[in-house]
Amino acid sequence: SQEMAFGDNNDGMSFFETGKDRGVLAVNNEYVNRTIISPNGVNTADDVRKGKAGHGVSVVEIMQRDGRWNVVKDSQYNRRITADTPMEITGPARGHKLMQTTADPTGTASLGTWNNCGNGRTPWRTYLTCEENFNGYFASSDRKFEPTTRHERYGVGNKDRGYNWYRFDERFDISKHPNESNRAGYIVEIDPMDPTSTPKKRTALGRLKHENAAVVVAKNGYVVVYMGDDERGE
Repeated sequence: SQEMAFGDNNDGMSFFETGKDRGVLAVNNEYVNRTIISPNGVNTADDVRKGKAGHGVSVVEIMQRDGRWNVVKDSQYNRRITADTPMEITGPARGHKLMQTTADPTGTASLGTWNNCGNGRTPWRTYLTCEENFNGYFASSDRKFEPTTRHERYGVGNKDRGYNWYRFDERFDISKHPNESNRAGYIVEIDPMDPTSTPKKRTALGRLKHENAAVVVAKNGYVVVYMGDDERGE
């Protein structure tokens, strides 16, 4: 049911007009309130699946009628982008050995986006969602595992923030898949007008605790992106 529902804890959002009194709204779902959606704790694979489905981005068409905005429930644009949605890795980090995993030996595709904080809207009408505190979802089933300096640089360690994803989805277990966390921490570009499109992780915009991405086209034709880094001391 959560995979078919609006996500939890809204953050950045953008509106894309499609006509008079009508448009598509893209909204970040940064994290979930575990005490609400899993009141008995995150103890099963289904609990984890539900939690992952509450993260990501909700894309929904809305329409104004008689002065009130309502969801167009049968819209072709409506979709959820979650921690399990296929993503394409683009830019200079695409295919790098540190991006390669057992599931993706090419280092060109990943699953999901989560802890999406601020956002941006491009002049070509796409949505930018920003992965912020991605590190809090990784952990190790082997408590003797020694995280690398790269892990530590981004706050990835043997303990997570209580989501327990690593217990039922081993890609979040850094002792088994140490490169998986390298595939998070990016700005993801989504085409809200094409529900069949694959979101793209834009590694050219850097890997950090992304807060936002404001985009303009400068007078010289260059695309300029202003980004915030929401990490202490950065």
